[in-house]
Amino acid sequence: MPEIKIKNVTKKFGKFVAVENLNITIADKWFVTLLGPSGCGKTTTLRMISGLESPTEGEIYIDDILVFSSEKGVDLPPAKRDVGFLFQNYALWPHMTVDQNISFGLENLKWSKSDITNRVHELTELLKIDEFLDRYPAELSGGQQQRVAIARTLAPRPKVFFMDEPLSNLDAKLRMEMRTELKRLHRETNSTFVYVTHDQLEAMTLSSRICLMKEGRVQQYAAPLEVYNVPSNKFSAEFVGNPTMNFVEVECQQAGSGNIQLAADDLLFTFTPVSHPPSLKTGQKLVLGLRPECIRLSEEGTVQGSIYSALPSGMETTVIVKIKTTLFTSVVFGGQDFPVDGEIGIQLDHDNYILFDKGSGENIAAGSLTVSIREAGT
Repeated sequence: MPEIKIKNVTKKFGKFVAVENLNITIADKWFVTLLGPSGCGKTTTLRMISGLESPTEGEIYIDDILVFSSEKGVDLPPAKRDVGFLFQNYALWPHMTVDQNISFGLENLKWSKSDITNRVHELTELLKIDEFLDRYPAELSGGQQQRVAIARTLAPRPKVFFMDEPLSNLDAKLRMEMRTELKRLHRETNSTFVYVTHDQLEAMTLSSRICLMKEGRVQQYAAPLEVYNVPSNKFSAEFVGNPTMNFVEVECQQAGSGNIQLAADDLLFTFTPVSHPPSLKTGQKLVLGLRPECIRLSEEGTVQGSIYSALPSGMETTVIVKIKTTLFTSVVFGGQDFPVDGEIGIQLDHDNYILFDKGSGENIAAGSLTVSIREAGT
């Protein structure tokens, strides 16, 4: 079964480096999402694996077959890589019915009429579009058109299924429905999916692994919950999660084998690592990361602040609390509202607060935390 190996792959457009020294392995039957902001190299990576773009350097293997090598002069075209590609705009033939759109590629591959009929019936039943076989694309909704495009791509049974932001043209409700369908489809087809998106919610909900990219380089390649709970650096922590992680710039006042004392403008923190304490120096600049759900609001909180803003959405409320001059974003689950400028306390009772190096942004340690008001002169 297909395993994809990408070794030392670099892609340059003139002097611009779109992807730099990419090394990842995509296991058979994984759903891997290439995630990152616009221009980070994720679509270029997808196009290089599929054969639509040739790397400048490196090697790519699909199912242990060398499909590209700059050194050996190998560059198999997409048709010989046994892959399927779903484009953002679906690219359906407007003058063909649903049946004809799905059948067209199989006819070119010289499948028999009976095999084509069976395959079309199998896919339209799987994707719940069997009632639309005689309709034209213009007679379908966006979600229905996308299902037809998926069926057409899956029809020849490709080893790997590539998708480039296929949900971006749909409204919010349809996107949620199609996420559900894509996850079910991945399980039922037992195929390897490689998916491009800039939407971190899509990546979190669909993926076996997330490949998070920035400026052509991989920042983290891990399971979704690992990316969320153990971000490799500040960029990973900031990009994945909504509301985003709180960041407080601090200075190390005291470091040793146990607690670490950290000072911000108005606050003092005591950080206790959950594992081996990091090697820090007094005066070292750091960034403290706190997920919103790890900041609990309580009238009996250890530090008192005021409600700067409250954004109720029904299922949860995003609350911004101001303590001295520092703003913290918290999430309260359930339908609650909070009066602006009302007093509230915060409680830090988790053990997954993260310390980042300010210069490199690298994750230094995770641990528990206490907070107090910093008095003048301390």
